[in-house]
Amino acid sequence: MQSIWWQVFDILGTSAFALSGALVAISRRMDLFGIFVLAAATAVGGGIVRDLMLGHTPPSAFRTTLYVWIIVLSIVAVVLFIRYVNVSSRQRLVHQMESVYLVCDAIGLGSFTVTGTLMGFYYYPQYWVLNVTLGVLTAVGGGVVRDVLAGQIPGVLKKEIYATAALAGACILLSVHIYWGFTIYAASTLSFAFTVCLRLVAVRFHWNLPRVRRTTKSSIF
Repeated sequence: MQSIWWQVFDILGTSAFALSGALVAISRRMDLFGIFVLAAATAVGGGIVRDLMLGHTPPSAFRTTLYVWIIVLSIVAVVLFIRYVNVSSRQRLVHQMESVYLVCDAIGLGSFTVTGTLMGFYYYPQYWVLNVTLGVLTAVGGGVVRDVLAGQIPGVLKKEIYATAALAGACILLSVHIYWGFTIYAASTLSFAFTVCLRLVAVRFHWNLPRVRRTTKSSIF
């Protein structure tokens, strides 16, 4: 699956997730190797899971140097900003770094939702459950690895609408393409935009899935 449209979203998602991984690593005061590991795991972790599920070995992340260069350039951009932007400008921008991280994470989520779903549909169009699952795993896999390596509970398990946004985006892509006759390009763009917007709106308004609450005291929980 190497169409230009797929590659656009793949590069966009890789860049966005590499930036988010580098930002988390720097916030955890990791060294350059740690920054590279976290950025790489975030950028290609979901894609590796996707390829292994499809039986594509070695995964596409290891078949070309493109991903390495994207990760390295993303790290360089973040490091240069942190080290060489003058102090006054940096102080004005540092408090916005969380917003930058959230936007990068949302863009990566939307991009990889599209690439995972498209790849599943390309090889197995008859198995929509597989296609949706690949879209979700590709989108959240790298973030799960990033959070585990950074020593935190994976955000997909506890924070605002995240995996659910990827799930909705994957379903929209398949639905509008198969049942409504949208072109794959239009369906992909709609899926990407919906996933990113839903994720950012969920963050803004603190939307969460319902949680189980105890009504009585229990010795177990």
